[in-house]
Amino acid sequence: MDAEDDGHGKREAADGIDAGDTGVDSVRFRRFDPSHDDPADLHALHERALRDAGTDADDVPGTEDLDAIPATYLDGGEFLVGEADGAAPSGIVAMGGFRPASDLSAGGHEGFAGGEADPAAAVELFRIAVAPEMQGHGIGAAMLEELEHRAAGAGFEWVVLTTAARQRAGVELYRSRGYEEVGRLQEGAYELVRFEKRL
Repeated sequence: MDAEDDGHGKREAADGIDAGDTGVDSVRFRRFDPSHDDPADLHALHERALRDAGTDADDVPGTEDLDAIPATYLDGGEFLVGEADGAAPSGIVAMGGFRPASDLSAGGHEGFAGGEADPAAAVELFRIAVAPEMQGHGIGAAMLEELEHRAAGAGFEWVVLTTAARQRAGVELYRSRGYEEVGRLQEGAYELVRFEKRL
């Protein structure tokens, strides 16, 4: 899927997304803006997407990062929102971010070892979510592509991420985009899958 820069650091998908099928003309990705974006909207999207994928949002620890996007992601990392015209209530239908893996304890999600990614040259993806009513139209793939593009532009060579095995659509998305599974870990009732990809 190709994407074009609009001259303001934002890239819009040039093909492969037909968001018009959902009654929405387009989805635009932009950096989270603390003067405009409400963390409550991100929490709501995150919880809806998790529930739709079969995960109890109350089982997911450590969502405080959504209340502190600038401090957590924007200094050395990135956090994007996808906006769609006419989407209620905030217009935000997708989100996702990354942090340098070297900034995280153990170079990424605790408990995983192995894989080829060098934490000093990697980012870890977090909070990838698409509103359930917008799924199936390539928005998740476009968000993933945009995050990869920005990570590569910042000089990173690897992307790593962890997701729950029961989130089948996400697991299939990552596999279809060239991510390789490098480990599994049981955490409570959830089997977690670790992926990595060289950019």
